Amino acid sequence: MMRIRRGSAFACALFINVMILHNSWAQSGAGPVKSLDMASGSGNADQALGPISVTGVPLPGSPLSQAADVDVVESEAIEAKGATNLGEALSDLAGVDSIGTGNSVGKPVIRGLSGERIKILSDGVGVDHQQYGVRHMPTTDTFLLGRAEVVRGASSVLYGSSALGGAINLLPPDIVWDKRIEGETLTRYSTNNDQWDTGIKATGGNGRFGYSAGIIRRSAGDIETPDESTYFPPAPSADLQDAPAYTGKLGNTDFDQVNGDFALGYRDDGGGEWTARYSRYNDEHNFLLPPPAGNLPPSAGEEGVGQYIDNEQIELAGEKEAGGITWKPKLVWQNNRRRSNAAGTPRVAGFDNALDIEFDQYTARLEGQHGPVLGLDGGTVGIEYVTKDQVSRGTTQLSPGGDVDNLAVFVFEEKGFGDLLLQAGLRYDHHEIEGDASKTANPSQSVIDAEKQSYDVVTGSLGGIYSLTDRLSVAANVGRGFRAPTLFELYASGVHGGVAAFQQGDPNLEEETSLNTDLSLRWASDTLRAKATVYRNAIDNYVFLRDTGDTFNGLPVFANDQTDAELIGAELSIEKDVNDWMTLSAAASTVDGERRDNGDELPLLPADNVRLGAEFTPASDGWLRDPRGSVTLRYYASKDAAPGEPFAQFDDAPFGSASTDDYFLIDLGAGFSPRIAGQTVHLDLAVNNLLDEDYRGFLDTYKGYALSPGRDIRLTARVPFGG
Repeated sequence: MMRIRRGSAFACALFINVMILHNSWAQSGAGPVKSLDMASGSGNADQALGPISVTGVPLPGSPLSQAADVDVVESEAIEAKGATNLGEALSDLAGVDSIGTGNSVGKPVIRGLSGERIKILSDGVGVDHQQYGVRHMPTTDTFLLGRAEVVRGASSVLYGSSALGGAINLLPPDIVWDKRIEGETLTRYSTNNDQWDTGIKATGGNGRFGYSAGIIRRSAGDIETPDESTYFPPAPSADLQDAPAYTGKLGNTDFDQVNGDFALGYRDDGGGEWTARYSRYNDEHNFLLPPPAGNLPPSAGEEGVGQYIDNEQIELAGEKEAGGITWKPKLVWQNNRRRSNAAGTPRVAGFDNALDIEFDQYTARLEGQHGPVLGLDGGTVGIEYVTKDQVSRGTTQLSPGGDVDNLAVFVFEEKGFGDLLLQAGLRYDHHEIEGDASKTANPSQSVIDAEKQSYDVVTGSLGGIYSLTDRLSVAANVGRGFRAPTLFELYASGVHGGVAAFQQGDPNLEEETSLNTDLSLRWASDTLRAKATVYRNAIDNYVFLRDTGDTFNGLPVFANDQTDAELIGAELSIEKDVNDWMTLSAAASTVDGERRDNGDELPLLPADNVRLGAEFTPASDGWLRDPRGSVTLRYYASKDAAPGEPFAQFDDAPFGSASTDDYFLIDLGAGFSPRIAGQTVHLDLAVNNLLDEDYRGFLDTYKGYALSPGRDIRLTARVPFGG
């Protein structure tokens, strides 16, 4: 039996947006990470960064010309900051947070949404990293990126299911076609977890043929937290019941990664450009388990679970003008395998065959970007087909095997009316998903009885930008997004060590649909950049984990369920150039999300936060070239864990806590670029948690039974070559 569910057409709403296309923006950034948006620019955007084709827009162009709220974070800023995962690399952006697990995991959160509700893209094509798990990180290395483009709000018009909360497009470095070789080496040491990062990347070409390549190894020991009082029954006193079970050096938080990327390019005589790219992400890590969750009594010390992740990807892409249209075909194959041991078996013991989930995903996408037609200024039309084949091996099912197919067509256009620029899009998706017992070891009854599910959904967006003056603009956007339930949400059945719970699927889940509305006021001048945004995201059939009240082998049983939900939030960012060598900045974010049936708070929402920063770039001649420094003060408000939230059970445990107190953090940065033996060397120092603050981050998944990381000093040396 096939069940057809139809999504209503998107609600048409006018949003006026303002945008300023300035030719003189001062070089400045948002704290340690420099981004290009209405609140932080970089000279002339096109001159400084080259032509930018940002995510979720009708035509290529600067993020400053988009109705959607777009940020661009460059690779150089990520490296100078010392970020080792994607969530950390983007977390300085207003409205963007990170779900962290030690230094290896950083899952981006955009306006309170994460995981399956944020689309991760590789060069404009959606990729999957089995993101149903709260600790399952994106399988792309930040060192191998050219830049990351972040779009807040529903982006389903261009990227379909899972983009109802936002999209992050991860772009590889551009091929340098006219130089034999250009690149850099990187060496970084992080004191907190004794982590070494060593990498090299290069690009070059002879005008017709080009290449780019990069490889990096990251090897880390256990993370260190402030050495405070701990508690585990029998207790010395009841007043320590909220104390963590573990502090100091946290055992079983180590990891090793070797990640690489290689591409070949060709330019034909007709102006076409063609590339073939292979990338691989290979990771082994341990996660610290809460006591008692392994094989030993708590008195024996920490226990971990070993996990192994391997992601391979091949992309064939082209760009060719024909018939007045720039065609961009792409074909992507992705193989992703996630293996996990049973609780209490660390990675040093080898794989024990507990969980083994692997999929092959093929995506064929064709976009055509056109100029003026039918009275419109230009836009993009496209078609996309995705097919996914998943198998589940091992002694525990958890997420089953099965098949997923999606066919979509879309159109996205823009039209200017004097100072007003409107952008609108429309998309249709046909999505099919089916659990398959023949591809599932030890299948649950729901997988054995699974029937094909089918979803037909229309989504769209309408937005605009309007210039009130040459410095002040207003922007608004309305977008409808959708997300089909996953194989995991429909048919999960098993112990999920990542959340210390037994999880159950629901084969009757409907698709999620959202209506996202945001309004922003933007100011841009040579010395001051500011942006204030308010938004509302109403989500029908929101999927959440419900605590059933039952237990399985001592673990709580969480079942997937649905209700309607609403998120309302606001963001503010300001940057002021005090003089030629000092820039002050401030950013603040707040989001409130709740179920509309009973008012319960939604899970995994970030705590309200404020960031104050100062950057210093004094002029200097001689050996101390290009000096730079920064100081950042962060404040995070206290926050209570939502009912049914992953790790919420630790509020009721005889130790630890899932809810967190407020706290302040101070970070420092410094660097300079001397010439040594005629070679420029970029040296950067980043000190995170300068005062070694004792705290629990609300989105730190160890918060239930351990403290968040203490002071971490990161020393980075980058040596460019060639050019």
